[in-house]
Amino acid sequence: MTRRRFLPLALLLVLGGIFGWWWYQPERVLARRVAGLFSTANVAAADGTITRTTRGNAIEPFLAPNILFETPDGPTEEIAGSQSRSSIVSLYSYLAKECRQISIQAPEFDRIAIDGDEAVVEARVDALIDLPNASRPLDGIQHLTMTWRKIDGKWRLAAARWHETGR
Repeated sequence: MTRRRFLPLALLLVLGGIFGWWWYQPERVLARRVAGLFSTANVAAADGTITRTTRGNAIEPFLAPNILFETPDGPTEEIAGSQSRSSIVSLYSYLAKECRQISIQAPEFDRIAIDGDEAVVEARVDALIDLPNASRPLDGIQHLTMTWRKIDGKWRLAAARWHETGR
């Protein structure tokens, strides 16, 4: 009789252990970190001034002290090369304040390869940056190759390269 009482508890503990093992796999942790960056970067058309001006500070914890950007030809050329975290935060704060909206859908991961404290993440996101003058410097599927480094125990974006294709 006592075995029957402990069977559901034992089953629950086993399932909880399996879930915990899966949840804390390094690839899963990094995937959640990447998805968190993109989610945090969104700026809805209805967002107010305070929300918009805090977007840059919100993405700061996801960024390494210096980030290397390899951009495609086009309107995003001004951020090509190595950029400091503070300059990216400032630029993003300005962009979030001035744009109509920034929409970045949840990423679809093609590859996550971790080697010690460095990882390469290949992913695709549907992204849109809509500016007041009706220009859209990003409007399509972004194919990203990102380098993430573990700094102070957290995964941080250290480099990004991308190209865009239509939807």
